[in-house]
Amino acid sequence: MYRTPHRGPDRPCCPARSDVRRGAGERGASSVELLVYAPVLMLVIFLAVQLALTWHGNSVAGAVARETARVARTGATDATSLAAARDRGYATAAEVGGRTLTDVQITVRIVDADGDLPGPGEDEQYVAVTVTGRAIELVAGLPPRVSATAHAPLETFRGDL
Repeated sequence: MYRTPHRGPDRPCCPARSDVRRGAGERGASSVELLVYAPVLMLVIFLAVQLALTWHGNSVAGAVARETARVARTGATDATSLAAARDRGYATAAEVGGRTLTDVQITVRIVDADGDLPGPGEDEQYVAVTVTGRAIELVAGLPPRVSATAHAPLETFRGDL
């Protein structure tokens, strides 16, 4: 003969009605949570991607500035040499940047150690190259501007004393 376990006040023979319908009032709650959290999650992903594209555009601008400064520091300080360095910078921006860096502006200046225009008799001269442009934008009208500056000493010939 089969014996049922003892049923007492702490072990009722059948579950209470409230236990059976537990969670019935939360029906559809996960759909509402998804409706609320999905746009927030998409916004976070969108911002992360835009931040990565801006960072990449900034690193491309830095590479272009360094290449332009490398070319400018080996040439003379006349306008023709600086224009050739600037042209090399635009070519580098097209090669390296492609579509990741657009609306590129390159400024090449000869400066002294303080960053000012050199005066007469200044020995130490540097080339300062600033590259600005736009990184890839995910939303039209919100273009992230990027800028990078590179400084390099000018190479000059110094004869023996």
